[in-house]
Amino acid sequence: MKKLLLLFISISFLTSCVSNKKIVYLQGDTEHEVYNLQHKIFKTQVNDILLIKISSKDKELTNFFNALSPDQLNPNNNININPYLSGYRINAKGNIRLPYLGEMNVLGYSINEIRILIEKELSKYIQNSESFYVDVKSAGIKYTVIGEITKPGTNYLLQYEANIVDAIANSGDITQYGNRTNVEVIRQETDGLKKYEVDLTDIDVFKAKAFLLQNNDIINIKPIKQKPIGLGTTGLSVFNTILSTFTVAVTTYLFVNSL
Repeated sequence: MKKLLLLFISISFLTSCVSNKKIVYLQGDTEHEVYNLQHKIFKTQVNDILLIKISSKDKELTNFFNALSPDQLNPNNNININPYLSGYRINAKGNIRLPYLGEMNVLGYSINEIRILIEKELSKYIQNSESFYVDVKSAGIKYTVIGEITKPGTNYLLQYEANIVDAIANSGDITQYGNRTNVEVIRQETDGLKKYEVDLTDIDVFKAKAFLLQNNDIINIKPIKQKPIGLGTTGLSVFNTILSTFTVAVTTYLFVNSL
């Protein structure tokens, strides 16, 4: 019985404990290599939300073109950046609808290209192009994270640029059962959906194509193999599970032999 117990414990520890190499983020030596992130200019997609503001010393001119209504301004006259209230959604045809300028197709454009396009349209109504200022921003980076994450769901990062580490940290980190070595990123590309896999335990993740987030990315944190087995991820949890199982087995054995 003792030999059986020792064998069972040894096998369980070998198959159930998770090495630190599969848990610790960004492992590797950076002393001899410099990681330069490849900053990207992302293009707009359907359902993206843009924040557009036109400024001018001429208040009448500003009020004429700005879409913001008085109830979207707080008492301090600061813009409420809730994208649902004050933003312009890109519809299924790739258009946004601006006051007086009407429908404008901006699908597949960069933020800077959209700004130039609006300035060009405004110049048809205003001869002096120096009398107004156009500011176009993305309403943050929208991402959805599912699976073994502390706070799954859809979130916005109010940043011009963000990476997968930002998204995971913003969602409460991966749970103890999450597979950090094979995180899936599902992304809408121009030719359809694509799936990328990144290893967050490897410092070379900085080189991965999916390291920098793109709007509407889906991040899927898959479970490690130990979770379905149900033995736990730490030595203590494995030991407690084995001890409980062995106690039940011994009790059953003694009961059967007493009959």
